[in-house]
Amino acid sequence: MSWFDAVDIRKEYPLGDGVKVALDGFSLSAPRGDFVSIIGRSGSGKTTFLRIVAGLLEKTSGEIRYGGGVPPRIGMVFQEPRLMPWLTVEKNVLFAHLSRNRKAIPYDMAKNLLEMLGLSLYKDAYPSQLSGGMAQRVALGRALCREPELILMDEPFGSLDYFTRRSLQEEILRLYMRDKKTIFLVTHDVDEAVALSRRVVVLDQGRVSREIDIDLEYPRKRTNPAFAATVEMILSYITG
Repeated sequence: MSWFDAVDIRKEYPLGDGVKVALDGFSLSAPRGDFVSIIGRSGSGKTTFLRIVAGLLEKTSGEIRYGGGVPPRIGMVFQEPRLMPWLTVEKNVLFAHLSRNRKAIPYDMAKNLLEMLGLSLYKDAYPSQLSGGMAQRVALGRALCREPELILMDEPFGSLDYFTRRSLQEEILRLYMRDKKTIFLVTHDVDEAVALSRRVVVLDQGRVSREIDIDLEYPRKRTNPAFAATVEMILSYITG
């Protein structure tokens, strides 16, 4: 049963005397608890879609609907951590709550998230004192501290080294298997998409060109021939 529906989304940007079309009739449905990876060539509209869902961009036309009619709480993780340099790790995780009455700030939740993400010893550290992987863990904790129903991830591991990226992929999968949050992940890494998601959506020129269900049990072994075959199939859809 569908919980999220993007219907015929179009996004235009002014360009000289005309317009650039980033999304052109983009439609996507997802049940609650789905994990969808969105892939495609650069400029295919992946990030534009996430930013529209997050409310960071206005769509030109189309509709986004949610089950029950009420927009959910959304947490977003960007490619760069985008931490506040003047705040500690703990305060960055709590950032969405800092304008509230002090008694309402969920310090216990932040403590649990920092423990889960292996950051307890760094709660009083500042972003400049963290490695790239640690900073991205803080960004993930900040998104989770909003208790989101929908998590949007825009190439969150793209700038990290191979080993850190694999470690964080495992962390995301563990969180997903535990909480079954709905996740939309934009990535250029087809291996990552197949390892993590239940479904891969291929974008081409602002439209969905393919949807592939990933019928492999978690955790997925990259050495499995079925895994490799799925990666090659999806690559063929992108490269044409």
